Amino acid sequence: MFSTILWLISLALESALLLRALRGDLLKQYHLFYLYLSCVFLRDLSLLPIYYFWPNFYSVAYWYSQLFHVVVGCGVVWEVYKLALARYPGAARMARNVLLFIFIFSISRILVKAWNSANWIPGKTTLEQERDLRIVQMALLIGLLALFAYYAIPLGRNLKGIIYGFSVFLGTSVIDLTLRDYLGDSFQQLWQYIQPLAYILVLAIWCGTVWSYASIPEPEMEPSLETDYQSLADATRQQLSSARTYLSRTMKT
Repeated sequence: MFSTILWLISLALESALLLRALRGDLLKQYHLFYLYLSCVFLRDLSLLPIYYFWPNFYSVAYWYSQLFHVVVGCGVVWEVYKLALARYPGAARMARNVLLFIFIFSISRILVKAWNSANWIPGKTTLEQERDLRIVQMALLIGLLALFAYYAIPLGRNLKGIIYGFSVFLGTSVIDLTLRDYLGDSFQQLWQYIQPLAYILVLAIWCGTVWSYASIPEPEMEPSLETDYQSLADATRQQLSSARTYLSRTMKT
């Protein structure tokens, strides 16, 4: 009964955020974030009757839908990078290429692992795949926070809220998946209450920080991020040019 109450509170907060986005100037600003939130809301809403009326199918429905939502969650990280680095096209281009490479590599690794697995089981195998992707997402967010802290790049209330809330969600998810993998069902009995409470905290953070639109403020001093990127790009081009020259001379001799 208590878990159902937590489930309904989550649905209420999700619907409140989505309705507020439709009424305010938010949906077009953070469309990937709200796409993710919409997918989570629809999944939570559809799983509720399955849980009570077709409990034998709940586990399969949950794990098959969960991996899809993890992939959609990568779009939230992508959008944060895109918006926060909008003033720095060179650094944004490099970050976009790095993110795309890591995303493709991670998805390919997971698909190959699932393809080669003789016993692909929703729950056990999907748990490992979700944990791997959550760890990748968390590492990218940590790198994002370190980058912005180092260059003192302003984010604004909305982006800060999205990052902090998603960080809490990823941190608790990784802990959940790791302990569930090692401890099994004995931990799951406890986590069925801890996980929704942690998710309600995440939704509360988003309600407090993304309830109304707040633009990203102008930096008081222009960060040296773009200058550092240009220096790195020039040094890389010089190294590549030297390497090509060396290989050309080696092949001629």
